[in-house]
Order: sequence, then C-alpha cells, then structure tokens
Amino acid sequence: MTREFAKELKHAGFPVPAYRLGHHFFPHENSVGWSDSARDHGIMIGHFDLENRLQDLKDGYYCPVLSDLLKACGPRFARLSIVKDIWFAQCDEPETTAMGQSPEEAVGRLWLALNGKSRSSD
Repeated sequence: MTREFAKELKHAGFPVPAYRLGHHFFPHENSVGWSDSARDHGIMIGHFDLENRLQDLKDGYYCPVLSDLLKACGPRFARLSIVKDIWFAQCDEPETTAMGQSPEEAVGRLWLALNGKSRSSD
C-alpha cells in the first residue's frame, strides 16, 4: 500500500484496529526521529514503536491488511477478482465495483465508495 492511499483512508475515517506488531505503517510527514527511508517506504511496527512511539503511530498512516479492509466493508462485500493485473472488489447491494493495483487497494477503494468518501485532496 502506498503512503498516499494510507493517508486517503485515514482522512476518510477508516476504522483503525489496535496497532499490532508487524503491520505496515508510514510516519507522518512532520514526525521527528524517522529516517528518510521510513518516511518513503514505511516500516513494520515493532515492540519499540508500540512502547515508545504510540503517538507517532496515531499521527501517521496505518496500512490496513486485507482482513481489516474486508471486515470494514462488512456483509456488503461480495467478491474479489483479478483480470490481468487489475484487482476488482465488488458488492451487490448497492451494486458497486472498485479497482486497484492490489487486492488491498481494490477493497479499500470499495470501502471508500460504500461509505461515500471521495479521494482526499490534501
């Protein structure tokens, strides 16, 4: 997941579960103490981060995994498919299709569509 898409989900109010070890995260642009590499590529949350950087985790951009995204879509989610290298996430009621470069992006975009959230401009 890209920084920009994680940021878009956060600004749209995506429900973030409890921070867990091993999940991908991007530090906020203004957070201090992070390397350029961490800012550009993100990090995997470790014990140190959970114990000493909780506020940074809250301020930054959490990258939900596919199961988080599916859970957020709830029973409206119907199917996930791939055609060539484009992923499609669909629901039947209301009939909605979203696509992305990964299954996470497709389901995340479906969540945005189902919840009336448009792309973030900031």
